Amino acid sequence: MKKYVLIFKTSIRTILDRSNLIQKLYTVSNDVKFATVDLDDEDFILRIESTRRNEDFISRFLSLEGHQVAFLAAFEKDEQGRPLMKASYY
Repeated sequence: MKKYVLIFKTSIRTILDRSNLIQKLYTVSNDVKFATVDLDDEDFILRIESTRRNEDFISRFLSLEGHQVAFLAAFEKDEQGRPLMKASYY
């Protein structure tokens, strides 16, 4: 099974927002296996591990939830978590 890491810049700024959005992401997408938001980073980076490249879906979902979001990068991982290819940037 392929695994992808998707990186987004967001406007998620509170622990409550982070908890609610991550829980909703797990509910609306079976592809999302792990998600975290770095609240200490100035760009509030959302990092998602997923079985699909679903950055468009995630961007739309966050926008509908009232957050600004910008897709930054994606890369594929092997079973040990090592990158398989160069990151793709948009």
